[in-house]
Amino acid sequence: MNFANDYTAEQEAFAREVRAFLDQHIPSDLERPRSILKMSREQWLKRRDLCRKLGEKGWLYPTAPAEYGGGGLSGDLAAVIQIEMAARGLSLPPLYDSGKLAVPTLLACATEEQKKRLLPPILKGEAVTWQLFTEPEAGTDEANQQTNALRAEKERDYFIVNGNKIFVGALYPPPDQFLLLTRSSLEAPRHQNLAMFLAPANLPGVSIYPLDLFPEGTLSQVCYHSADSAPGFKYTVFFDDVRLHESCLIGGEHEGWKVANATLTVEHGDREGDRQSTGAAFIPENQLVKRFLWQCRHNPEVRNRLLKNPHLQADMVEAFIGGEIERLFLTRNAGLSRSGMRAPYAGPQATLFTKTLGLQMTGILSRVLGPSALTRDEAWGLEEGLFEVCARSGLCIAPGGTPEALKIVISRALRIGRS
Repeated sequence: MNFANDYTAEQEAFAREVRAFLDQHIPSDLERPRSILKMSREQWLKRRDLCRKLGEKGWLYPTAPAEYGGGGLSGDLAAVIQIEMAARGLSLPPLYDSGKLAVPTLLACATEEQKKRLLPPILKGEAVTWQLFTEPEAGTDEANQQTNALRAEKERDYFIVNGNKIFVGALYPPPDQFLLLTRSSLEAPRHQNLAMFLAPANLPGVSIYPLDLFPEGTLSQVCYHSADSAPGFKYTVFFDDVRLHESCLIGGEHEGWKVANATLTVEHGDREGDRQSTGAAFIPENQLVKRFLWQCRHNPEVRNRLLKNPHLQADMVEAFIGGEIERLFLTRNAGLSRSGMRAPYAGPQATLFTKTLGLQMTGILSRVLGPSALTRDEAWGLEEGLFEVCARSGLCIAPGGTPEALKIVISRALRIGRS
């Protein structure tokens, strides 16, 4: 089946404007490294400047409401921006920012005053946000928060925050603000003892320390030019008697679980949040599968290996089928989003399949391509190290929800229970 991104007359007219803007504002020396960890701070700052320029046009979050600084565009026009960015090896936004999670959360849960105050800096590209949910004892079990945000005894309009968080993804700290999930009561029942804040990151008592890890990124970075999180870069964020004003509180003092679920719904793959911010009508092409199949067709050594081994031929077919299934999942989800229909299981289902495909591709790459999949050496590696990066990134399946967590989300959406 062909699901080509052919433009309508309206889209083509808009595309000409988008192309002219991008040609003018994307730096000629902007790099697109295979490995996200190879991006220098200078290159990261160039991307942040591009975020601001897109934000000035309302194109950083093109479908977000215009009254808060978004573009107010339809999904069809937002797709044009995504397609033209992808044609230049970039995603929307062009750097990883938890603002993609904060925007739909604020739209759903913040007061009108908070929306007018907190949304414009994100939508205009002026503020970088880190999502701080994960803790040493609160990963998949997000309700088990140990970082406390308790009312100050004397200054009752302030919370005192103590604890530590782990942030997965950003290359260069510090951010401008945190989307911060905390425990707000030591006595209230589970799920009723949490509070969510959008907190400034420069408050006294906040300190950030890096953690270096094995993976370099997620598959979406190398497969779809996505500015996704970089699991090879983790940071521990410590809060020591941090005074946080109640104006930063999103939702009620004991409604943090409700607010967190608005965020997690988007993170687990629900496209409704994207529809309210960046749009979700563009169907990207899986670059890993595309380049792997190219090697199978045109690389003499790989072709000879395939001709001699029917098991490797089956691997090649599995990769092709997996890529097509993923494309159909994404096509369906984009159609649901554009029509305004809701299918709560659809996003997590596609995300789960993508993670499963990533694990499967890690094995297929090593078997079919041999040692070339395990090195980025110029003499032995292939595709400028694409396959080596993917072989490790495919093992990183926790960001956005582990497979087991996604299965639970899907079962709840279908109302069939865990078993």
